[in-house]
Amino acid sequence: MLAETAGSIVIKTDAGGFIEDASRGIEALGLRLAEMLFRPHIADLALAGHATAVRAFHDEALKGRAPTAGRLEFPVSTPSGEAAWYSLSLRPAPDEDGRISGTLGLLRSVEGRRSLEDELAAAAMTDTVTGLANGRAFHAMLAQLLVHGAPGALAIFEIDRFASLKLNFGHAIAQEMLWAFGRFLSNVLPEDFILARLDGDRFAVLMPGCTGAAADDITRDILATFAGLSSDAQRAETRLSASAGIAPIAGSIDAVMINAERALVVARALGGRRAEIRDSLPPWHGQRTGT
Repeated sequence: MLAETAGSIVIKTDAGGFIEDASRGIEALGLRLAEMLFRPHIADLALAGHATAVRAFHDEALKGRAPTAGRLEFPVSTPSGEAAWYSLSLRPAPDEDGRISGTLGLLRSVEGRRSLEDELAAAAMTDTVTGLANGRAFHAMLAQLLVHGAPGALAIFEIDRFASLKLNFGHAIAQEMLWAFGRFLSNVLPEDFILARLDGDRFAVLMPGCTGAAADDITRDILATFAGLSSDAQRAETRLSASAGIAPIAGSIDAVMINAERALVVARALGGRRAEIRDSLPPWHGQRTGT
């Protein structure tokens, strides 16, 4: 009686929401209606926690209303035990006398679209060169720490003389340097630290729970390790080092970023290969060197 439409499952329910008939596609969900003594309710398709919404959606559709733009998305349990997202659309179905006796609708998989949306969302938050979180993701995470008043510190790292290195070795090699520096940081940082690439050769590290002194010690160790990796290079121009600016996570996003960036400027002005700390005090209150 019912026909399969472009991979969708056609469903007919009675006024109570029980499935009277469905196209063969419903077997992919583990339901063989012809073999069932009691017909399942349409809400039985949904995972726990979503059944109430499906029942309400059916009741509204039965009355000729179209909530949620005429469709409802919810996860369905598959025979493999994994959840798959489907979109359900329903409309009132009259009987031979013209009375509304149930609903007729389509259950269509939206798993592919949701996967694509997830991929696009991830791509929007990912740096294409290093595969790390990008500046947009970093600012969102910093904002969350500030909203919750979580103590901690921010360190901004930068490869020393990167502009000169890029000029000497070319864009492709410079990109490889950035990728390698990002991998180095991700390998040496504690698991609870949050690493992101901001722009250019700047990398940001959120250090939840760290005091300024602890962040300083960790940052100095990282810089020394990085410099030591290429200390034996025969050519001086291939010996890499980095600098860092540190600031406490307090106040506003702008305040935290400005303090860390100004500390980084000082570290570079003092010759690089060092870390500087700057708190929220005015510049004339002084700074503490990280070397």
